Amino acid sequence: MSTLFDAHGWKAIMAEAPLPDGRVKKQVRVGRADSVHIIAFADDEKILLLREFRPFYGEYIWQLPTGRVDKESDIEGGARRELQEETGFDAQKIEFCISANHSETFMCTNHVFVARDLIKSPLPQDADELIEVHELPIDEALEKVLASTKVHLPSAFALMWYLRKQGE
Repeated sequence: MSTLFDAHGWKAIMAEAPLPDGRVKKQVRVGRADSVHIIAFADDEKILLLREFRPFYGEYIWQLPTGRVDKESDIEGGARRELQEETGFDAQKIEFCISANHSETFMCTNHVFVARDLIKSPLPQDADELIEVHELPIDEALEKVLASTKVHLPSAFALMWYLRKQGE
């Protein structure tokens, strides 16, 4: 393994891994801090969904409360902080649901939580974020996420996973 880049919270490495037949695969792998995505229930019928301006897209997208776990030693602590920063709420109940990865070459895991029994407990939003918080039924929230010109993939995955689990 050799480091190609390591700055600003990002790291790129040239990595090697064995194949079952003895050959070795080499590829560049890029990583950053893991992310959390929170399905936060405002009540039994509605969740909190963000409409956030993304300056590098030049438009708003719909997404769940989301952020990097780079200030905490545990993912639940990161989920709680992001929920408070982005929505102004903490949760009396927060439950880990599932972890997923984008690909083998992107070393960052996305962790999905469900939050219930929300209580007002705001933390300051990041100075470079422009976020609106909306309360929507979960199926309508998924429609909004999928209708964004730039779909926030972790939010789409989390909502589809949750809805499928509820249907089982």
